[in-house]
Amino acid sequence: MSETSVMLLRINFKSGRPVYLQVMDQIQGAAASGALRPGEGLPSIGPLAEELRVNRNSVAKAYSELERLSVIETLPGKGYVLKEQHRPLRKGVQRRLLAAELDQAIVQAPRAVGKTLMYSLLTFLLGALYLALVGGIGTLIVRAGLVRGESVAVLATVVVAAVFLPLRSRVQRFVDRLVFAKRYELARALRLIKAEAPSQPDLDSFMERVMERTEAVLGARPELIRDRAEVLSLVNSLPSLRWARAPVSAGADLFMPVFSDDEVLGVLRLAGRSTGQEYDAEDLDFLAAIGEQAATAANQFRARNERLESEYALDIQRGLLPREIPQVPGFTIAGAWQPAKTVGGDYYDVFKLSETRLALVVADVCGKGMPAALLMSNLQATAKAYATLESSPKDLCDKVNRAICNSITLGKFITFFYAVLDSEGRRLTYTNAGHNPPIAWQGRACRKLETGGAVLGVFADGSYEQASLDLLPGDRLVMFTDGISEAADANGQEFGEERLIALLRESPAASAADLRDAIMREVTQFCREEFADDATLLTVVADRSVLSSHS
Repeated sequence: MSETSVMLLRINFKSGRPVYLQVMDQIQGAAASGALRPGEGLPSIGPLAEELRVNRNSVAKAYSELERLSVIETLPGKGYVLKEQHRPLRKGVQRRLLAAELDQAIVQAPRAVGKTLMYSLLTFLLGALYLALVGGIGTLIVRAGLVRGESVAVLATVVVAAVFLPLRSRVQRFVDRLVFAKRYELARALRLIKAEAPSQPDLDSFMERVMERTEAVLGARPELIRDRAEVLSLVNSLPSLRWARAPVSAGADLFMPVFSDDEVLGVLRLAGRSTGQEYDAEDLDFLAAIGEQAATAANQFRARNERLESEYALDIQRGLLPREIPQVPGFTIAGAWQPAKTVGGDYYDVFKLSETRLALVVADVCGKGMPAALLMSNLQATAKAYATLESSPKDLCDKVNRAICNSITLGKFITFFYAVLDSEGRRLTYTNAGHNPPIAWQGRACRKLETGGAVLGVFADGSYEQASLDLLPGDRLVMFTDGISEAADANGQEFGEERLIALLRESPAASAADLRDAIMREVTQFCREEFADDATLLTVVADRSVLSSHS
């Protein structure tokens, strides 16, 4: 692949689609369009990863999958190249396909003309019969002397025409269905399919109903190909599936791509009829409509599943939060959690180690939804298992990190802040594992609690440090996640730590609850209640009354 070809590749990091699949799709698209020619070399894994600014493993996985699908191959001295059979359609092939479509149109034309002539004749006869019937009854009424006067006779004829109009319409519909019975049957099947979609529990159940309806009207049972490797292989064999909005024929079979936005989500395959009868234009239109309905249903089921998963994740997260925050003499502690639209992996906890010591935890899992909620649940259980009166914060972080490294998925990690508040010694001892540094306001000075080590779940042999600070009466401490500091206004400007520090400096809070409420109020107003991420907050205020008692 030349340098120009490399520049054709672009990674959309906001799409949510894995990088290796984006690389695969774009290389196969370049091969299908002719931008990448058979035998042309692709860049090595390292340079391409550096060019795209992605992990080498993503490019390696993409190349491995493409090689497995026989899209590319490795040649001595050349490295990765596009295989010879992956050529764009030649003009001769395109002409033959066009000729085949023309032949099919010529074969079907007499049938269409015949139907049109029959329909026109029957419609004409029906109209003539209606006029004769209305005129005859009108004449009969006049001759019988039931009405008198020319105007009254005309009015009577109009009334007779109006009375028999519903009958004419009903007979006309009968004629329509008689001549175009198949069209009515296909339309009815499509209406039933659309009506049944909301009541189906999942896409598989819905497609089973689609297959049954289709088989009943077309005499053949379709299948939905959803396996990613099969779809890519099929699209590679029939490049027109990438953009087709009508069925693509391959031998006796028909293939209809099912799109999600502009991506081929799956392919509907309709095998040739056992009778050997070809599919006509109405069949093709019906299959295209089924493809659109399958795409709509797939997106709806995916949205439904994501909504359910989000609700389950929300329940898990709520269950992790303390129902009631324990307190110790000389301090007040308060917490808040504001979930975003897409549930993240925020978590805070406060629990007693003794009558005078509390454990304070704030953490954030990389990721969203159910996976993040489950990982956070695992973290909570692990942290509480190792949190004892004898365990120092750095020892706890060492143990929790090793346990998480043994169970976490590759590419995931957790930011974690753990502290022990000793009310008797009025001291906070803490370790910060890659989390947003909590902010302490002491007198007129600001201090960020950064001492610790790397995030959890990445380096199993990592070690952590700890630090302590003495809390005097009136001192204030705020522990938070990035949902607080990165909350953005209408212009995309973030709330930031400076505004948080200003609140600590200017808010003479009497308690942790007052400080919590002041911060959450300011952040909520700043982002207009549009939280892009979970906003989690834990506040600690040293009681001023202790000063007078010591005086």
